[in-house]
Amino acid sequence: MSKSRRLAYLAIIISAFIWGIAPPIIKYTLRFISPISFLFYRFLIASLIVAIPTILRIKKIKPTKKDWLSYLFLGFLCTPLNLLLLFLGINKTSAIDASLISITAPIFIAIGGVVFLKECVTKKELLGLGIAVIGTFFTIFQPLLESRSNFSANIEGNFLVFLGTLVWVCFILLAKKYRHLDPFILSSFSFMVGLVCLIPFVSLNTKYLILNTNALYGVLFMAFFSSVVAYFAHLYGLSKIEASEAEVFTYLQPIFAVPIASVFLGEKISAPFLLGAALIGIGVFISKSRGRR
Repeated sequence: MSKSRRLAYLAIIISAFIWGIAPPIIKYTLRFISPISFLFYRFLIASLIVAIPTILRIKKIKPTKKDWLSYLFLGFLCTPLNLLLLFLGINKTSAIDASLISITAPIFIAIGGVVFLKECVTKKELLGLGIAVIGTFFTIFQPLLESRSNFSANIEGNFLVFLGTLVWVCFILLAKKYRHLDPFILSSFSFMVGLVCLIPFVSLNTKYLILNTNALYGVLFMAFFSSVVAYFAHLYGLSKIEASEAEVFTYLQPIFAVPIASVFLGEKISAPFLLGAALIGIGVFISKSRGRR
């Protein structure tokens, strides 16, 4: 294995680890700050970090007016809409549920590729995707099978996380059609679009500007590590290895999330959750074990 591929795998694992532990960190931080405030400060700090490199990159690439419209629309899907749904969902459900639902994105990307991009899949892959989808919906509605007093809020939270995941899927599918766009500018610009989208909310209600000191470390982690380090580590990995290889590492995220959520947040792993996770795992295994075509 070449050095570049080893570094690519390391970068992808680092991004999977950071995004894996993100749901428990978000869940904990939301005890002290609203989702709007959390995202506002996350986008503000991330935008400041990437501002100068982005300006230099723009001067080098020189995007067209048409490109800027694409950056604007894709940036809106990539960050503010996707993350707002995710944060609102995590605020109402468990970090463990959110982590499992979020990693189903590659499954729906594959389905979207078949439906909208006319990509080819085998019957075996379709079977695996079908089982994984059943597991996803089982996970979303699993609170109905558990003796939770706030099961309706959990289902609402799961559904919001799922909607956020579908928005991310739409972004990825559209990004495939706009391969000429620079990934660095797209990622950086998405933070700035997110910041601009939240300014009206903050302007109308200044309470969103209040930053509880207990939330500071969570905000800084998400702004620097999740928004900057993980994004660009993932992009670096994708530039060196095949997307299908990088996608497999997505399924490592719950392995990092579950222990942290269990130990530090006191979240419990239930039998219905394990069944949903098993269905998703079996579906992914079947769809990935393609064999020779």
